[in-house]
Amino acid sequence: MIEIDGSCGEGGGQILRTSLSLAAVTGTPVHFTKIRANRKKKGLMRQHRICALAVSEITGGSLSGAELSSQEMTFLPGKIRGGEYHFRTGSAGSAILIAQTVIPVLLYGEKPSRVVLEGGTHVPGAPIYEFFQRVYLACLRRMGAEIDSSLLRTGFYPVGGGKVVLEIRPVREWRSLELTDGGEKIGGRVVAAGSGLDPKILEDEVEITREKLGMGCDWKTETLSADSPGPGNVLFLELVRRNITELFSVCGEVELSRKVVAERVAAMAKRYLASDVAAGRFLADQLLLPMALGKGGAFTTLPPSLHTKTNEEIIRKFLDAKIEMNNRKDGTFLIEVKK
Repeated sequence: MIEIDGSCGEGGGQILRTSLSLAAVTGTPVHFTKIRANRKKKGLMRQHRICALAVSEITGGSLSGAELSSQEMTFLPGKIRGGEYHFRTGSAGSAILIAQTVIPVLLYGEKPSRVVLEGGTHVPGAPIYEFFQRVYLACLRRMGAEIDSSLLRTGFYPVGGGKVVLEIRPVREWRSLELTDGGEKIGGRVVAAGSGLDPKILEDEVEITREKLGMGCDWKTETLSADSPGPGNVLFLELVRRNITELFSVCGEVELSRKVVAERVAAMAKRYLASDVAAGRFLADQLLLPMALGKGGAFTTLPPSLHTKTNEEIIRKFLDAKIEMNNRKDGTFLIEVKK
């Protein structure tokens, strides 16, 4: 049984999610202590609990201590079973983070799976659906995964109520992912979407972003009305390059003005564009697990976040994969996953 100290590194929910996925794939029992110890609300929140219950159901495993706010839990995985699954957070807890927990597991199922997820799809502190679909899944497909997704309903914080459907086929052959050069820009767009908001808010977010980035006429802009059971807002910038698509987003919150939302998106995009790396910091964090399970590879990125470094530490507890983070001395890094 592997012992996982939930206070190590960034001390958040990612430690739990990565460990659950790898425990299921490797068939290794795992014991968690100090779950989410570095968060204001410690222990299992709804989204984290659903991740544990989902992986347990998929593997026919057993859980003890999987109650809300619990800081200690044991997971004994069974055999991975493909099929039909439906998981609900019952809140605005991120359906996308649940998806990223169960996908690596179901790629090792004995048959295809269909997974319905209900919860938040555009919430602070988690990848938004468009990033998940256009960036994360696109990279997994290049690695050999066969996954389709669809957004049936948008879920903003705090109401949630979003709905995502995944179609996952067992991986047949992994391929190495090589993303050392993003390539030239092919296209880009700025999108502001909202539900129950004054359309002027969305228009202003797009216009402020354009001004901050000095965008030319080759950038597309859109404002969209989202089908959601509750009010909410998201602004994102999508950049399509020859070798990769990247996306930067901010979800609107009550205390955030439209100006702040736009400035934050513009700042993230500016830093990425100025660096000439392939993978942004958030994508770098999320690529490590599938690359370590698959054939490895390499990508250029900005200085690794504490999330990325913590993820690497957890992966090493389960897999014999060597992850090297090499400073290229120009403010960028080359991360290599060697199998």
